Amino acid sequence: MSHAPTRGIDHFGLTVANLDDAVRDLGDALGAGLCYVEGPLDEPYPGWMTEKLGARGAFTLRVAAVNARAVNLELFEYAGDGPRRPGPLPGQAGGFALLQRTPDPTAAARELARVAAVRPAHAPGGFEVLLPSGIALALQPGKDELLGALFVHRGDVAPFVHELQSVLGLRRTGGVDAFGARGVVLAGECGAAVAVLDAPGAGPRPANSDVGGHHVAFHADDVDAARAALLEAGGFVPLGEPETITDGPIAGDRWNYVLSPTGVQLELINLPDGTLPYEDGAAHTRTPIARRVPA
Repeated sequence: MSHAPTRGIDHFGLTVANLDDAVRDLGDALGAGLCYVEGPLDEPYPGWMTEKLGARGAFTLRVAAVNARAVNLELFEYAGDGPRRPGPLPGQAGGFALLQRTPDPTAAARELARVAAVRPAHAPGGFEVLLPSGIALALQPGKDELLGALFVHRGDVAPFVHELQSVLGLRRTGGVDAFGARGVVLAGECGAAVAVLDAPGAGPRPANSDVGGHHVAFHADDVDAARAALLEAGGFVPLGEPETITDGPIAGDRWNYVLSPTGVQLELINLPDGTLPYEDGAAHTRTPIARRVPA
């Protein structure tokens, strides 16, 4: 099977209860720098957030991007009367966490214990951290690296890993244990690495508008061509048509959300770093994803 023309993971998206608290916590815990805040945003037409984002209804949306240890994170805060459900916890199917590998997890845990709840992890030498904003973080021994961790229902792990490898071009780089779950780490030619972990639980994955909702965004040199390749591969369901943002801090961004055959929310994105309006005078910017066309 030929790969979709994507280069690797551009960012991880996570829906939080309070955007300002999440930005503060990631700054305190990981030294994350705020790149930009967008919004409040309302639907451009009725049904847009459900059609394009997979939200459960109409909301007012704020979005922030932070750069945490060279990994791009996108944070969503939904406000309004639309229906929402609490997302699964890390270690349960549908959950999401950040995973920080560090040469000295004990020292990192000691520092974080001043501002967060910290406990020893199941895996030797590691710790589990819950930031005040509700973001979960696993600390593990290893070379400095920050990953996104997706907890997937046991029956879906092998198919989802196959999708990431055979269609989206990621390769396996190792194994991982976090929050009582075991899995694999995958990475692309560029961008961040992702951990996919085998977790119990049979409930539906969270919607983008649920606290704990999340997505994995893949850089595509050509979003439309990547979307066509996913459709040809079969089983992938785009959420509407690709859009290009025409104003605001990331004008020029072209994107399209897609559900994988196993129900995990993905995004195809081409965010032209180096030409974005927010970068003029910004204290922090996103980590650029390589844009050359694969040979």
